[in-house]
Amino acid sequence: MTPLDQHHHNDVRGLRWISDFGWLRTAELSALMFTGMHAHKQAERLVRSWRRRGLVLERKLPERAGRALMLAARGVQLLAEAGFATRSGKDIGETINGTWRPPLTWMHDLLAAQVLVELRKRGFGILPEAVLRRSAGALTKMPDGLAIKGAQVIWLEVESARKTGPAMRQMAEALSAVAAGKAEAVCGHRPTHAMVAYLAQARDERGHALSHRSRVMHAVAASTHSDMPLTFACCTRQGAVGVGRIEFTEETVIADRTNAILRRLDAAGWYVDDETQVNAAHYGGYTAYVWQDSDAPGTWSYHAENASWSAPAGYAGSIEEAKQHAASLISMRILGV
Repeated sequence: MTPLDQHHHNDVRGLRWISDFGWLRTAELSALMFTGMHAHKQAERLVRSWRRRGLVLERKLPERAGRALMLAARGVQLLAEAGFATRSGKDIGETINGTWRPPLTWMHDLLAAQVLVELRKRGFGILPEAVLRRSAGALTKMPDGLAIKGAQVIWLEVESARKTGPAMRQMAEALSAVAAGKAEAVCGHRPTHAMVAYLAQARDERGHALSHRSRVMHAVAASTHSDMPLTFACCTRQGAVGVGRIEFTEETVIADRTNAILRRLDAAGWYVDDETQVNAAHYGGYTAYVWQDSDAPGTWSYHAENASWSAPAGYAGSIEEAKQHAASLISMRILGV
């Protein structure tokens, strides 16, 4: 590839990324396009070239967050000539008395972009929300992005504000549907994993500490029919609005219905069979069983059944976890899940 061809390739590739996200900063663009210690300088040179040629619009973000890059009409034309249809970013945000103001969602959008960029570094293909909105048609709930690696399709939600009422319930229901394998396909990809990204040490509008993680877990527990896995992306702030580190952790959200059944099992009382050393308790016509695996110390098994149904046995790391899983089996059977 000649230097001229490489330059054109970088133009198309970089402008497409801006189109896909709607707007980007140089920091995220550099991570998407280049590797190594000079990635940021390479991106800065590219952006200066775009600015000289009028391919991008540049707008100053609040809170010393840097500058947002959006497609100018000439950038749209360059992509059209390369076979990619898109539109200008001139209508992103608004200009009042000569001063540009970003969309109200700009911090949310920036956090989503930073998490998606990190997932791409980890080998995922990514589809930002702007792409999904242009291509997915009418959906009840749109994710803040998709990340795809093989058969794994992550539905990303960003919790950057204190969602309440319908907004929180809608998000919880969407995450529950993904975990249950019942989410609608988005742009041909059916989500298989649910992820929530949030800022550590966040504060609400009153300046009080805000635990996005616990609020989301409570909302999902109330929404889900069965215990479900949920991945959290805890983002540690760096500077004004940057993200210095993202820690991914897996949680199991225990459904409120499971906890209600477990409380009833505990209230009824667990008894131990002297011969088998199996712990059992009753809920209506159901019986839950938990026992320690003699061949694997520290491993507990669980099982549930009634007169016409018997669940496959499973394994847990503690007696408390085994009891929760047994309660979950009964909950799912009652709900027909």
